[in-house]
Amino acid sequence: MTNPGAAIKMLITYAIIIPLAIFVGYIMTDVAGHADYSNLGMVGLVIAVILSPVFIKWHYPIMVFGLAFPAYLFFLVGNPPCWQVVVILSLGIAIVERTMNREKRFLSVPSMTWPLLFIVAVIVLTAWLTGGFGLHSLGGSSGGGKKYITALLGVAGYFALSSRRIPREHVKFYVGLYFLSALPSFVSDLFPFLPSPLNYINLLFPPNYISNVDMAVGVSRLGSMSATLVAIVFFLLARHGLRGVFFTPNVFRAVGLILMLGLSTLGGFRSTLLTNLLILVMLFFLEGLHRTRLLPAAIMGLALMAAVLVPLASHLPFTVQRSLTILPLDLDPQARLDAEGSSEWRRNMWRDLWPKVPDYLLLGKGYLLKSDDFEMMGSTALSTGYAAQIDQSSVGLAASGDYHSGPLSTLIPFGIWGGLAFLWVTLAGLRILYRNWKYGDPELKTINAFLLAWYLQRYLTFFFIFGGFEMDLGLFARTVGFSVALNGGLRGPVRAPVEPVSFKAPARLQRQPQPA
Repeated sequence: MTNPGAAIKMLITYAIIIPLAIFVGYIMTDVAGHADYSNLGMVGLVIAVILSPVFIKWHYPIMVFGLAFPAYLFFLVGNPPCWQVVVILSLGIAIVERTMNREKRFLSVPSMTWPLLFIVAVIVLTAWLTGGFGLHSLGGSSGGGKKYITALLGVAGYFALSSRRIPREHVKFYVGLYFLSALPSFVSDLFPFLPSPLNYINLLFPPNYISNVDMAVGVSRLGSMSATLVAIVFFLLARHGLRGVFFTPNVFRAVGLILMLGLSTLGGFRSTLLTNLLILVMLFFLEGLHRTRLLPAAIMGLALMAAVLVPLASHLPFTVQRSLTILPLDLDPQARLDAEGSSEWRRNMWRDLWPKVPDYLLLGKGYLLKSDDFEMMGSTALSTGYAAQIDQSSVGLAASGDYHSGPLSTLIPFGIWGGLAFLWVTLAGLRILYRNWKYGDPELKTINAFLLAWYLQRYLTFFFIFGGFEMDLGLFARTVGFSVALNGGLRGPVRAPVEPVSFKAPARLQRQPQPA
């Protein structure tokens, strides 16, 4: 016998789905002939309505996965990266849930909330005083607003992550989501090999460093492939730590980690090698391995690797040799010249831009790009402003605010107030990561140690090697937010319970029972 309730639900489902399918089919037919944002937007709206129950229920794990997912949502105006969209959706749903249910509270860490609110105020006030948010994608005559949005949504990522505590039994699952979602990065380097029917995949994963078919492994810089391999390295270290990788019967972990570290140099980036080395050294000390018998073994292992690497260095692929130019090895002169040329170019730009910093200490330049700035970026001749002081190859980067320097990318757009706010945010985050590592649950010691090591190396890299305010602010904030979600807030020393002191009066003072 048919269940009347199930039959009614089925009829309602058909009544909604069938007209919706016809409507979407009609729109898609129209899109084939007139592919504009109005049609694509309508299709996206319909898909969003259909998937809304999924986002409402699973928005938090979707957001954690999307933070490092390298896709760009080409069907939305402005071609935003995936992480920005999932942060907006997850934070919005979390706020609605909080207003409807008092039990669903955000994890409160005032020592991080106040500096983040202060830096948001600095960003918004600077944008207002320097001409507002310029967005070409919305039809504006000026640009630069994407950097404002990137910085603000980076801060929003902290609040989205700290909207709930990650259950202890799901920690491993969320660690995998957080780090392994970057695995598809390598697709961006496959552009020359994809057949024409699959070229559309690069709308989601646009090619970064490969723009022609003359790609050869070992010669071309496979930056996206390197990002995939580094994601695997980070996952292994965050999940198992150095102890769980090298000092375990499972030899495949150690072999896999060493292999991934070596192949990650195919990107040709010295910063990748330096970052991995810094994290390994910091983890060695944070895990306390320097106080054990493993210290001599580690030194002997490094000596053995050096003995193998020195005679083979000049025979390695070109991109690997370029990554190794930070070491005193006998390398291909062309690889060393290429790396030195890149360093010299950056030093020249920094040297020429530092005299401009005092002009923007009280009121930063902001990110607004006007028509003159676009002409300067597209022109082959030097013009006024920055271009009058720096070399030809740096004109466009300087005009767009891409200074390849953490301090310059903070002080010139936002002045001294941005510098103070950034220091406040990053130092507060460092304190939270340190306390969670030192006082957190022993079961989370490994992941807390890795987050602290990653944060420390990124902090040093930002100030002394390479950095960008709008991107690194989000990286720092999200790392702290993930630690807060894992540990349930800011951890501190656990005080031992004080036992109550019992006092027994002397016998002569005790009250004697009265006779009946």
